[in-house]
Amino acid sequence: MLELMSQLLLILSIFIPFIILKEILTYKKEGRKNEEIVFYTLLSLIYITTTLFNIEEYCFNDTTNLLYGTVFIIWGIYYKFFYKIGYVKYIISFYLFNIYYDLLNEVINRILFIVVTGYSNSSEGALLVSNIENQKIRLYSYILMILGYSIIVFINNRLQIFNSEKRNYIYLSLALLVNTVNIIGRYTMGLYTIGNNYTLNIMLFKWRRSVPALQREWGYFDQIVVPKLVVASSIILILLFIRIIKENKRKAQNELIQNKLDMQYAHYLSIQESHMKVRKLYHDINNHICCIDNLKNNNKEINEYVKNLKDEIKEFKSIYNTGNMILDTIINEKNTLCTKKGIKFICDINFSKVNFIKPIDVSSIFDNILDNAIEACDKIHDENINKYIRIKGTITKSFFVIKCENSKVNSIIVNKNRLLTDKMDKFIHGIGIQSIKSSLEKYDGELLFEDDKDKFILNICIPLNQNTDSWVD
Repeated sequence: MLELMSQLLLILSIFIPFIILKEILTYKKEGRKNEEIVFYTLLSLIYITTTLFNIEEYCFNDTTNLLYGTVFIIWGIYYKFFYKIGYVKYIISFYLFNIYYDLLNEVINRILFIVVTGYSNSSEGALLVSNIENQKIRLYSYILMILGYSIIVFINNRLQIFNSEKRNYIYLSLALLVNTVNIIGRYTMGLYTIGNNYTLNIMLFKWRRSVPALQREWGYFDQIVVPKLVVASSIILILLFIRIIKENKRKAQNELIQNKLDMQYAHYLSIQESHMKVRKLYHDINNHICCIDNLKNNNKEINEYVKNLKDEIKEFKSIYNTGNMILDTIINEKNTLCTKKGIKFICDINFSKVNFIKPIDVSSIFDNILDNAIEACDKIHDENINKYIRIKGTITKSFFVIKCENSKVNSIIVNKNRLLTDKMDKFIHGIGIQSIKSSLEKYDGELLFEDDKDKFILNICIPLNQNTDSWVD
């Protein structure tokens, strides 16, 4: 019976903490294939190893031991490979989890020990408690740990009805509450006096004396539990403040992106309307000129007049026809801008089959791509360097692929497929790329960069099998 109970406690001491830690670290994350098999294989190996070393119960926070140190490193590699969790995040999470799990487990165990046996864990009477009673208490504590974790998961799931800002403030309040409980507990259970209030101090003294078992445990709480909880809670408070700052920054950035999208779209809608009127006018005038041309009777002055009229209206002719009116408007406007700036502009886009992308996202993607390319070309002041932009959009297999290449002289930093701007105001000027990514995410698109010494290439892949209604301009 003792042996069976020992094995059960060993299994629980291994599986419970590592499963809870995994749930915390991988919350809302998708792992690679076979990660579950590897996870439980590693747990089984830990169980076998601890059995071989005759370890009665796995001590989760003992990182000084070679075995536990090795396990710590292996789990770090596991989370990095299967979930792409950084080592810094893993170490911090592991440390905080260690503190809270170990303290909670030990506190529950000590309280249960007092309840079941009537003795304090630190008293001489604890030596009289049989092994089977000790094992039962440990088993009860693990059951309560599972129950406690289930309650926390339930509460966290209920908190999901709130937005992230409200959830952060709730978590912040809970962390502050832990520190408040620490302070209250330190003065109510400890030997400390509260100011010069004689009546209150006498009342607390009598309360402490009425629960001698808890009084004997004060040393453990005062020297171990309270300092660790204060450190862990302080770290959590710092992390929550950092998270709130990041989310506020992201929120402001998203608002800027949306405002920029709305302005771009409104701009191109107004231009599109003007272009349609001009296009109609172009055809009408062109027809009139043809009529005049047929009636001119080889008059030199009329010939010159007709030629000048034709040259004047050439610029109103729509050069590009991509199959999308908003995109036509953007391309024609950028072509005109490139001509003024001396940039050779080459465009070959067939957008006719990509009818699932919303007009506002068409505007976001192409306007920002071309604005960045024009801006890079604008930085070239050497007349011997060819300034060009080449953009192509084709259908390859089941993807719509956009490739935009432009000349450049400025250095560009690409870190983990993130384009780092060389401008002073990185927050504002990173909006363009973020706006492209935000639009691509709606269609499971992918954005990739290629940076050479004298040219920059941007590649976009958008799957065509979209379950989205068609958008027709």
